[in-house]
Amino acid sequence: MVVTFFGHKDTPDKVKPLIEQTVERLIEENGDITFLVGTHGKFDRMAQNVLVQAKKRYPNIDCQIVLAYIKTEADEYSRYELPTVVPENIEFTPKRFAIKFRNNYMIEQCDTVICYITHDWGGAYTFTEKARNKGKTIINLAE
Repeated sequence: MVVTFFGHKDTPDKVKPLIEQTVERLIEENGDITFLVGTHGKFDRMAQNVLVQAKKRYPNIDCQIVLAYIKTEADEYSRYELPTVVPENIEFTPKRFAIKFRNNYMIEQCDTVICYITHDWGGAYTFTEKARNKGKTIINLAE
């Protein structure tokens, strides 16, 4: 099972415990699980933090930060506490479309999306709807 995350950049702090509970439940229900998380906005930062803690309790899970931009200096990668991955062919994508390319990559890879969507505009909504239209399971923490 592969799980990814989409949420508003200004997600309130009260959502973090919901992310923790949902991640924990999915880990317990599915032994073999991979989590993919982006790097933009507060929701992604909360999800990254939750995954770092989950990895300590469940060393068998796979957690990856999916980058939208290829960094040129090696130490730039060291600021993340989880392994990073760069989608294949993103280097051919104009920089202004890189986040869209990365998010589409995560949709193609995942079975389930954990999201926090409270309104019907913006990137988090757009990509969650794309995932829904592709038949992915959606867990909206705002509901």
